[in-house]
Amino acid sequence: MPKRLPWLAAALVAAGSLTLACSGAAGAAQSAKQLLQQAITATESAQSFTLVGTVTESKQTISFRVSSDTTNGQGEGSLSIKKGTAEMRLVAGTVYLKGDAKFWTEESGKSAASELAGRWVSTSVNSTTGKQLATFVNGSEFLKELFNSNQNNSVFAFAGTAKVDGQPATVITGHDKKNTTGGKVYVAKSPTPYVLRLVFHSSSGSGSLNFSGYNQPVNPVAPTGAINLDTLGASG
Repeated sequence: MPKRLPWLAAALVAAGSLTLACSGAAGAAQSAKQLLQQAITATESAQSFTLVGTVTESKQTISFRVSSDTTNGQGEGSLSIKKGTAEMRLVAGTVYLKGDAKFWTEESGKSAASELAGRWVSTSVNSTTGKQLATFVNGSEFLKELFNSNQNNSVFAFAGTAKVDGQPATVITGHDKKNTTGGKVYVAKSPTPYVLRLVFHSSSGSGSLNFSGYNQPVNPVAPTGAINLDTLGASG
């Protein structure tokens, strides 16, 4: 089994959560909090979305693109770590992954790369690796983890307006005094206050997540001939 694949999903969820702790502050900060809560509700209610981002944590950088359907838990995307790249799909309770030689060498060594490079592999969403990777591709689960943050430590404020891919947005800054984390949330002005971008930073990591393609069709197809990693791991 790949040694570090579960970290990919866990790092994204942990880093993405850094800016989303809600505050009870009054005045402008309270209004900013209310808009942020509206944006979270709208985003979680979307039938689908596409997420493009880069996250750096502990000197490790991941770049990725994922399209997810929140109504059926399916999704597909791609990611890169160092010089390696991989495709990923989640279909009917199974996670599929196809990495190149550099990806597998980085994750599991040259022996695994010689066997698995350029080939689809699969693992159940109930396996240890599958559960964490599924969170990365499953839109509803990803959003649940992303927005499930500390509710007491952060203060929010309005920080003007901006455009994200040409779409007008209200900018909200957030700062967690206890954990010294912070960032910005860009919320669409109309017609629905979806989250368009998150930019975050902390002592352990930083990055950005861009949301688009809300309510667009996402139809991943299960590849044929995938190597079952669960069976491979059990057989040694």
